[in-house]
Amino acid sequence: MGGERAFLLDFDHTLFDTDRFFWVDVRAAFARIAIDSEIWEESYARVWPTGYSLEKHLDHLARDGLVTSADLATIERVFRECFADLRPYRFADVEPFLERLQADRVPCFLLSFGDPAWQASKVHGARMAEFFQEVFYTRQEQAKAEVVATLTGRFDRLTVVDNDPRELDLIKAHYPRVETFWITRVPPEALGSSDPEIRERFREAQRYATLPAEFDHHRCQTLDEVPV
Repeated sequence: MGGERAFLLDFDHTLFDTDRFFWVDVRAAFARIAIDSEIWEESYARVWPTGYSLEKHLDHLARDGLVTSADLATIERVFRECFADLRPYRFADVEPFLERLQADRVPCFLLSFGDPAWQASKVHGARMAEFFQEVFYTRQEQAKAEVVATLTGRFDRLTVVDNDPRELDLIKAHYPRVETFWITRVPPEALGSSDPEIRERFREAQRYATLPAEFDHHRCQTLDEVPV
């Protein structure tokens, strides 16, 4: 594969509208089953550092006696019924961008942080796995540089697109020739908004968008701004 160019793309908040999926729609669905939103958030915060999955989250709630076995069965049924097809959570520019890479025969790889089974369910639910030569899953934050290390030995040019500048900083520190794009899916007018609905709509993405960056990454809001 020497001499080729390749792309490494992040999943959550880059290709997949994670905040709308999880913090708006999933939480709303479970609120209808009378799961208190504060309990939901507190338990999420405890589970997330180990690599989030819905199964871990529900196990945590059950161990603490916060949900019954009947609640668990209802949650699992609601999730299967309401969230089997996750294509609506793909950002609008994702499929055209990936199709363009395919048409130009540009290898593309995906890296997703979180529990592998949970992340795989989102990737496959969004019908995106077919666009990638390989999909990497990791429970370890800031592990993208390790994947980059394997790809830089295979390709002359590598472009990485991610919403987390900390990941991009680590990559640039070790591999300065890698082209890095810091994508922010939060509209400028939503950054720092005091409107609670807007804060929830961009709950996690907004935090990444306001982190400091050590290196000068290309800034963009859509994949249309990333040259193929």
